[in-house]
Amino acid sequence: MKKLINKTSRGGILFAIISLLSFSLLVGCQERPESDKKEKEYVNENNNDMGKKPWVLDIEKATIENDNYREAVWTGEYMQMVFMSLKPGEIIDLEVHHNHDQFFRLEQGEARIIMGKTEDELTFEEVVYDDWAIFVPAGYWHKVENVGDTDLKVYTIYGPPEHPAGIIHKTLEDTEDYHE
Repeated sequence: MKKLINKTSRGGILFAIISLLSFSLLVGCQERPESDKKEKEYVNENNNDMGKKPWVLDIEKATIENDNYREAVWTGEYMQMVFMSLKPGEIIDLEVHHNHDQFFRLEQGEARIIMGKTEDELTFEEVVYDDWAIFVPAGYWHKVENVGDTDLKVYTIYGPPEHPAGIIHKTLEDTEDYHE
């Protein structure tokens, strides 16, 4: 009888432990209510580049809130993140970066991306939307055009950096003036 009680007790204890662990995992895996979440704000104080130091942000919110055509927000030694906001019809004109790759992430809007190995042979074309990513290999000519009815909100990552740290161009015209 003692052996039966021992086995039952062990089985009961084991069942209780498994039940508690399952409950803990279930509760722990559920998303916290909105009121419990600590909201991290996008802070780029005084429009300073936040590069070369650790930084965290809600990248979707920060990208959507950006109203500048181009803003370099984090420039490290080997990569750079830039927010961009293009009005309907605006473009990132045809360009090539021979020494680095580029990544784009669309957070809002609709864009047409054109790429090719030479300026005259742009053989790749896609229309992309919110939540899409674009990878541009080094040496590929590329152009991004806002083909939607709303502002196109994107961030791009260059490796290595492309622009001076902290540079801000409020409009497409500012960018054109800068390149001249």
